[in-house]
Amino acid sequence: MAERFILKFNLARNCLRYVIKAYGIEEIFLPYYICPALIKAVRKENCHIKFYHIDNEFFPAENFEKNAFIVYPNYFGICAENVLKLNEKYKNLIVDNAHNFYMMDCGLASFNSIRKFFSVRDGAELFISKKFDKIFEKDSCKYENFDVENYEKFVENETRLDNEDIKFLSDSTEKIFTSFNLEKEKQKRLEKFCLLHEKFGNINELKFTLNSLDVPFVYPLLLSDETTGKILENGGHRILRYWEALPEFFPEYRFYKYLIPLNLNETF
Repeated sequence: MAERFILKFNLARNCLRYVIKAYGIEEIFLPYYICPALIKAVRKENCHIKFYHIDNEFFPAENFEKNAFIVYPNYFGICAENVLKLNEKYKNLIVDNAHNFYMMDCGLASFNSIRKFFSVRDGAELFISKKFDKIFEKDSCKYENFDVENYEKFVENETRLDNEDIKFLSDSTEKIFTSFNLEKEKQKRLEKFCLLHEKFGNINELKFTLNSLDVPFVYPLLLSDETTGKILENGGHRILRYWEALPEFFPEYRFYKYLIPLNLNETF
């Protein structure tokens, strides 16, 4: 692998915008089942999008040209094996590790999300072999811990971020981030995931086995019967859906409709 640079930006979506700029990408493949913020980011760069389907293992359901630029999300932080398979096959793979901060760097470029894994307002790391000479301003977040469990503040912050351009990581987040014990946080996350799997694994229609590179963001609970989801909601748990609605005839529709991403920081 060529020399890698680690660049820290305010948002994961802006890492992808930087990759498009750095390599002059005019056309890129994105899965239908993806965070809409990434779709918006690509369109901001006037880059043509070709969408692809995924199968029940979250693996692309089609083959690509060998030189194609492909964005693959490490879904829920449990798809390290898929990432490695795709990395062997496609030289222009761009890995979205927003759901696995700890995933090893590979592909043409990869990026994670500091703010999704830690109590900060902004932050993402981009691993890339090509830079261009432009200095971006730093994000102006105030120095404060951000309570990701406060839903109102979460929504307010997401609204603010939708309007953010490409910026470097804020000084305040950099300072907070350096105070975290990353290995300890990793082990806590894995332990919480295992506890949820012990509780729900026997009814979860999504079958998976974590490998040594998987450090999940959430526990993905797939249930065709919506009763459990309603019980959780009635018990005070906020049930979110990933991501925007898809047509019912899409194979990914069942993930949108029935997959419940359980927050590892909640008690169920």
